[in-house]
Amino acid sequence: MAIYPAAAIFLLIWLLLTLRNADNGLIMAIAVIPFGMFAAIVAGGLSMILAHFLVVLTIGALLTRALSTRHAPASTRLPPSAIYLSIFAIYSLFSGLILVRLFQGKFLVFPLSVTLQGTLVSTFYPSTMIPLAPNSSNISQTFFILLSAMFFIALVLVIRRRGLEFISKGMAWAAGLNALLGLMDLLQLDPILSFVRTADYALNNEHMLGGLSRVIGGYSEAAAFGSVSAALFAYFAMTYLITNRGREGLLALANLCCALLAVSSTAILAIALAFVLILMHAHIYLRAGISRSFAHHLVIAMAGLIIVICLAVLLTPAETFVARMLDTLLFSKSGSMSGLERAAWAKSGLDAFIETYGLGAGAGSLRSNGFAMVLLGNVGLPGTIAFVMYLWHGIGKPISACTPMQASSFYAGRVAALTLLGSMMVSATGPDPTLLLMATVCVSVIAREQAKAGSYVAPAISMRTA
Repeated sequence: MAIYPAAAIFLLIWLLLTLRNADNGLIMAIAVIPFGMFAAIVAGGLSMILAHFLVVLTIGALLTRALSTRHAPASTRLPPSAIYLSIFAIYSLFSGLILVRLFQGKFLVFPLSVTLQGTLVSTFYPSTMIPLAPNSSNISQTFFILLSAMFFIALVLVIRRRGLEFISKGMAWAAGLNALLGLMDLLQLDPILSFVRTADYALNNEHMLGGLSRVIGGYSEAAAFGSVSAALFAYFAMTYLITNRGREGLLALANLCCALLAVSSTAILAIALAFVLILMHAHIYLRAGISRSFAHHLVIAMAGLIIVICLAVLLTPAETFVARMLDTLLFSKSGSMSGLERAAWAKSGLDAFIETYGLGAGAGSLRSNGFAMVLLGNVGLPGTIAFVMYLWHGIGKPISACTPMQASSFYAGRVAALTLLGSMMVSATGPDPTLLLMATVCVSVIAREQAKAGSYVAPAISMRTA
């Protein structure tokens, strides 16, 4: 067992914050999500990422406070989204403990932990298959799913009391730190970043594409960094368009740059999806009361961007370079070694779904590709339906008349969650729904609750009108 010195510093900060109020631990857990390769503890060959470790500590602190106080919290009623997420987590636990043993040895799977020991099924990619059997990934993935569910429930209960501004602080810190880590990686400050890249993951920070070095920030590879950056861009771009606050615009721009610098097909698709979703919600921020100065700035910015693009196409070989990059990242992706390998992973997930009669092979039992195939292969139809219902009640249902703060939070959470889900649909290999998805969905849930109840717990942001 090992605890890294840098992790001890973060744990000290967490301790100081939670001694003031245990709720602060949730904000810090959200803030450190961009440290995706920062292991707080390594034990038995398994790395506990800092954000997950802080969630464990914070939930423990919140439970201790709840058990030691004489007064019951204001509201412990769980929203429908939390109930369906709990069903998903419970079924994941059942599948990871029981179903994997029920179907043990009946078919081959790609293990979640990459190994060369097994049956090589193709000469075009190195992945090997092994007979289905219980393994450490069942424990780790089930733990992450249960932890995500508890994190979501804790956020719901805390934000009801503290208001939407409380979680917006955590999201702002996460976006700022993500941009900072991306900048440090762009400047090749690897000696400094080595202090927060302590997990035993394969570090892919030397990959080049079209002469460009991929930026990975605090993650182990470009796809994860790019998808998180795109989701944070979507969150703060939507917030900026509704509230016109400069800080949100700056955070959105910084994370958009990070997503582009990742030079990843997953990031490119996530950025495109984010723009589509933002345009689909144009009726929210383009309204009669919009500030004329804001509209002027928006038009000027768009015109400037078009001019820059036109000059780049006319005066540089940018058109050829971009076309070659898009062909490599998107159009020729399916024929590459990575594309063939991921297609085989996706098919194995569907095969596992069929072989287990729709029940699933167990959370963490296999590696698939694309969150839909991952869920079907790991937790089957029951778990997939429960998760879809969680999303519908979290971000699918509309919001009623609300304050600007509630509107910006709801739509920012929805657009960011859908952007992250879109990236997961093409790149996810395990059933962990991630803490960032839990946080963005929770923002939408609480905003809709407050709007429905006519609650003004969080101060509304005044809209600038002409």
